[in-house]
Parts: sequence; C-alpha cells; structure tokens
Amino acid sequence: MNKKNIIIGALVATITFCVGCNEAEAQEVVQEKNWNLDTEVGYYEKRISGGLYGAENSAYVKASTKLGNFKGLSFVGSLEYVNADEYELHSTIGTYLNTPIGGIDTRLVVHTIEDADTTFELNGAYDLNWFDTIDTSITVSVEDGTETGFDTGDVITTPAFNVSKTFVFRDVIDITIGGEYGQSFGFDDDYEYTVGYLRLATVFNDKFPVFVQLNALSNDLNDVNDISSEGTDSDWDTSVTVGLAYSF
Repeated sequence: MNKKNIIIGALVATITFCVGCNEAEAQEVVQEKNWNLDTEVGYYEKRISGGLYGAENSAYVKASTKLGNFKGLSFVGSLEYVNADEYELHSTIGTYLNTPIGGIDTRLVVHTIEDADTTFELNGAYDLNWFDTIDTSITVSVEDGTETGFDTGDVITTPAFNVSKTFVFRDVIDITIGGEYGQSFGFDDDYEYTVGYLRLATVFNDKFPVFVQLNALSNDLNDVNDISSEGTDSDWDTSVTVGLAYSF
C-alpha cells in the first residue's frame, strides 16, 4: 500500500470514528459535549493559500476540530489531504483562547508535499466579531523560507486581514460573503494580494450538506513565475470550489 492510500485511509477512518461517536452521544447523553468536528470533502478548481495558487483540478478531504474548554482555552487541530499529481498534506495543531475582546488562535502548521521537503509555519490570529454582525480576523504567518525550494530569504512573513458575513435565506440557504487582503515578505519578489469569495450552502434531500464557492484572486505577480503556478498580474482571476461540509 503506498503512502497516498495510507493517508486517505487514515482520514476516512478518523471521520468515520467521529461520526460514530456523535451518533452514540445522540442516543445517550452522558455529559455536555465539549468538542466539535468540521469536515469537508470536495474539489478545488484552484487551491488558494496566502494569495497564491497551488494544486489545480484536485479532490480534497479536510477535517478540523476544537477540543476542550478550560477557562476559555481550547486545543485545535486540522488535517487536509489534497489528491493532486503530487499529493499534499497540510496539518495543524495549536490552541484557541476566548477573551472578552476576541479570540486568539496560535498554530503550528506542517506542509508535506510528495517528492518535496516538509515545511513548517507558525500562524497567529486575532478574531473579533463586530457587534455580532461581521467576523474579522488579523493573521500573521511565519514560514521557514530555506525549505520552500524557491528563491527566498530565511523567513517568509505574511500578514493579512480577513472579513466575512453570513446571511441565512429563508432558513434554507446560507450565503457567506468574505475576503482577505495580505502582503508577503521574504520572497525574491514580494507581493500583495486580495481574495474575495461567495459561498452558497444548503442541505439537499435532508442528508447532503452541499456547498458551492466562487473565488476571485488578484495578486501583483506575473502570469508565469517561480513561486506560484499562476499569478494574475493585478487582474482578477476566478475559480470554483464545490463539495460536502459536515459538522458534528
């Protein structure tokens, strides 16, 4: 069995186990649930991360969880497997702290790509809900640039600002509008980017929570460059993400 099949099997087994635990809790509530699991199974036309394109025309499986709540502190983690020509595995572990003035999220991110060096990244985020209407966050990621395989310095730093708002239409369709603006420093050619998205989510036949997301990316990289499969040269380029999203 090759490494790709082992990773897929592990993700499926983890999700199946958590679904089974959730069904057992529904039958007999022993104590208040203090964890949640969010999962997605879908398709990227173009995966976007940090204002750059990555895998294209690829299926993916994603799972994230928040465990415990000790005086506002939770432990968080996630796994994402992307079934590209060269498979990708992105995993995180960290903590989330609720405070009276917002949430503080800190994580270690490990990026594993087939036939490439494993890279490490530190992420920090400050989340703030403006008057319970608009979700915003300020994020900073710091990555070891010496292992990326690109023409970079020792450290790649990417600060960004995120905003989103979800509307519920007749209790049938959730409509989320969001965006991100950021700049990345440490590359031979530093860049800035803007991402916007529109996500429609509904439950089909009372069983299948489907979503369709339209993404729009603009960065000031050339169309062909060493650090992205495709820059936009300050124009807007669109892509689609579709799939199923379950929460337990």
